[in-house]
Amino acid sequence: MKTSPWLKNSPNAPIEMSSRIRLARNIEGLTYPHLIKDKSEYDEVLKTIRNKYTDFEVIKMDDLSEIEKQLMIEKFLISPLFKRRGHSLIVSEDESTSIMVGEEDHIRIQVMNVGHSLEELYEIASDIDDTIEKDFDYQFDRQYGFKTACPTNVGTGLRASVMLHLPALTRNNRIRRLRDVLTRMGYTLRGIYGEGSNPVGDVYQLSNQVTLGLSELEIIHHLDEIKEQIIYEETRMREWFYHNRALTVRDAIFRSYGLLRYAEQMSLEEAAMHLSHIKYGVDMDVLELENFEFQALLKQIQHAFIRQGLEDVEPVHLEAAENKARATFLKRTLGGK
Repeated sequence: MKTSPWLKNSPNAPIEMSSRIRLARNIEGLTYPHLIKDKSEYDEVLKTIRNKYTDFEVIKMDDLSEIEKQLMIEKFLISPLFKRRGHSLIVSEDESTSIMVGEEDHIRIQVMNVGHSLEELYEIASDIDDTIEKDFDYQFDRQYGFKTACPTNVGTGLRASVMLHLPALTRNNRIRRLRDVLTRMGYTLRGIYGEGSNPVGDVYQLSNQVTLGLSELEIIHHLDEIKEQIIYEETRMREWFYHNRALTVRDAIFRSYGLLRYAEQMSLEEAAMHLSHIKYGVDMDVLELENFEFQALLKQIQHAFIRQGLEDVEPVHLEAAENKARATFLKRTLGGK
């Protein structure tokens, strides 16, 4: 399984990477997923949505192997929760638009892309939402808005998020303070796979926590304002580092480039760190690399992506084989030997 088509050959912005909109919806009369005993209760929902989006692929979770499910998590198509108890995924050909049936809520609509504003992605998600609502009555309260399985999603049911590459703020130990400030404002800065995940390659997911009391566009506009402020701070810190510690910065960049081109083994954490250094070097015009697709590479070095060709390796040797395969992949990609 390759990385998502929408991610390849995408604009390579210095800090802002990709954006995502997610809408949570529940249908009147259906059992909530965490209480359901028979997944066939969602078959009618799946059939109805499938008939409306005939050019989308339907993937049933029960038909997938564990590594196939993990690959879908790494591509942001499903959540870890959906891997365990989801019914079916309905996904567009380029994998930028998907609908999870039977995750934490009955329906979760997700649209993600690069080089598109959150508002543009919301328009796509909203159109899908309106189309589905023509056949189903959503659980809705006039005072509180859309009802959801988790109280934190009640209201609009909207989660907007942006992936940001923040190596300078990370190196200057400002991330913790930034997280605390954002939490007080009703936003969060997490690892790339959301709640409970750790940052990989200095990449963080900025998203809203509050969905009640604001309209969808208000949430999006507020998130955009915060994103721009973080980008400003990261840009300012990058310039400070380069002007005041140029030798140290250049050394880290070229050391990482050399290691990724010639190392024989590489853990995920180490590979991500070195790719982050190279990305910083490319952004600062220290290193010239054509077609360096940082975000795509960050996906392709994840555990499940690398382990696709290691099915016959004994478990006791799997980690070593994975580290060797990851290093080989990066050497080939970056022109090493």
